[in-house]
Amino acid sequence: MKARHLAWGETMSEQKQGEGRGLPLPTYVSYLMYQTEQHRRALAADCIAQHGISFPKWVALASLASFGECSMTRLARLSAADRTTLTRSIDGLIRDGLVERGTQASDRRKVVVRLTTEGQAILARIREDIHPINQEVCSELTEEEQTNLATYLKKILGGLISEPEWKHEVLSYGPGAVVPVWNHG
Repeated sequence: MKARHLAWGETMSEQKQGEGRGLPLPTYVSYLMYQTEQHRRALAADCIAQHGISFPKWVALASLASFGECSMTRLARLSAADRTTLTRSIDGLIRDGLVERGTQASDRRKVVVRLTTEGQAILARIREDIHPINQEVCSELTEEEQTNLATYLKKILGGLISEPEWKHEVLSYGPGAVVPVWNHG
């Protein structure tokens, strides 16, 4: 199929829907998702920074709040974070008293991390402040369009995660059935 570019004065709605400057539809969809996330992330990072937290630290805090205590490997997979960045973020959060390390009661060799009370409190303040940004991101969509978009994004994301247990936890944005018992280490 030959790529087609916008003619002078032609709008995107007049062009075959989904083709961005001649890009194949899957490439254009990926481009739009990337651009949307980058713009949303910039808005969120500014809001989060007002609380003295970097975006990667916020991702770690939000993931621990959603998934519960985790090993670093599990947290990296569930948060889709780079392991090196995540380790640095968790180390900083521990220094700041927002996260703590411990061991699982069932296997004391396994180190896990979890939110402290202070971590839960700052996360609640950030979530309150970031709510209007999330509203703004979706402001051009009706509730039905937001529901449809969420359905499509879950389908895309689900297709990218091959392990059923990880897929379920990530798509439901919460812990699985097993909740580890905590021991301070």
